[in-house]
Amino acid sequence: MPPAAAGGTVCAPIRPAAIRIDIRRPTTSPTCAPASLPAELASQLDEFGRSETARACEHPAGAYANCLAVSGLCAQRLRDRGVPCGLLHLAGSREPCDGGAGRWPFCDPADTQHWTVRVASWSIDWTARQFRAEARWPEIETVDALPIRWRLVEDWACERCAQLVVDPRHLELTPAGLDREHRTVARASRGRGPFADPRHDGTPALVRLCACPTEAARAAA
Repeated sequence: MPPAAAGGTVCAPIRPAAIRIDIRRPTTSPTCAPASLPAELASQLDEFGRSETARACEHPAGAYANCLAVSGLCAQRLRDRGVPCGLLHLAGSREPCDGGAGRWPFCDPADTQHWTVRVASWSIDWTARQFRAEARWPEIETVDALPIRWRLVEDWACERCAQLVVDPRHLELTPAGLDREHRTVARASRGRGPFADPRHDGTPALVRLCACPTEAARAAA
């Protein structure tokens, strides 16, 4: 505890409140779904949730266009602590994003791409509020629940893949004001863009990194 200033009061540092772990499963829950989130994983997510990186995504504007970066940073941190994990790539939203941040309300939901952390059969989404302000933070679902809202669900980088992104700049957070800039461009272009992003302009294209054999293929080998 820091010493009190002359005539002042000693105050303990304020510790951020623990995040709330909420889990969403499919309406018809698969028999293979885990009964609950493992306690060690919940603890690791709570720790990451106290970081400035994660806290920025509590708000839609802070979550906007940060899904790959924040998911990648979270996955790196989990790997450093011995938790096998990777990244999921989601594409083609089945839901409109009328209340979304940045460009989303003006773009075709079918063209939307998104990234989350994958740990075993779980998806951890720190930036869901860029699409739905009322989304849980983080939004934790079983992977089997994701096709309810997304047309494509695939491993971008599985737990065996050494790389999570092709360029370190893809792990940088959005520059301040990018959501407003993209919103202005989207409104003027009816969602067609172009949507400049200094983290991606001039870097290798976003491509799926995982080329590992699937569990079914490994079992059949």
